[in-house]
Amino acid sequence: MIQTFRFIMPLLFLALCSFQKQNNSNKEVQVMKAAEGQMDLNLSKIKPGQERNYGFTTFDSMDLCTVGKPYRLLEFTNDFYTNPIEENTNYITITNNWRVPVVLGSQHRFLFSVSGNPGNYSITGMGDAGLARELQKFSQSANDSDEFYILTIYPLFAEFYGQESHNSFSEIRLIPLASAYIAIPGLRSGATYSLSEVQELVKKAIEAKKKPEPVKEAPVKPKPKKKVQK
Repeated sequence: MIQTFRFIMPLLFLALCSFQKQNNSNKEVQVMKAAEGQMDLNLSKIKPGQERNYGFTTFDSMDLCTVGKPYRLLEFTNDFYTNPIEENTNYITITNNWRVPVVLGSQHRFLFSVSGNPGNYSITGMGDAGLARELQKFSQSANDSDEFYILTIYPLFAEFYGQESHNSFSEIRLIPLASAYIAIPGLRSGATYSLSEVQELVKKAIEAKKKPEPVKEAPVKPKPKKKVQK
């Protein structure tokens, strides 16, 4: 009986992972379909002269745009920001907010912000042409089965790109984006970080931000010398 149980448990675990992966993929498809269905209406909001703000040139035909694989937004929980870090504690919130790249000529031009729930997704914003290009550099070499994420740290206005293949955030690798390098001192150029490493770095950066800067004393002006009358 025990041997049978030991044999069945790994199969159940694999089946559960497969179900979670399929569920995530279904959501991705729904997000992409929603963005694609609402794309023409939102592209029509780009006025003449604003093309460069969205990664286009005046010669580009926006009628040929498609949507790419979306990035799902992650956030740290309130508990992460208000309490010390404890081992074996989950501090990640998986949101129903997504960033969907708008693609033309194999280049990611800008991002749609898509929010909602399955069956009711809608575009809530558009822009971030620079971020779209930055994300494409990291995601273009990923496998089709990988999940794409953006970890947003709102108190620092910092973001990390992440991807994982096994539905396990303990294995996710996070790459600092330009905003993270600005907000978090000590990040190494070109390095990737585990989730626990990012948590420690973010905590230190937030604490450093709270500390008041030392007050600089104004220089003392020398007293004018008295003229000696002869």
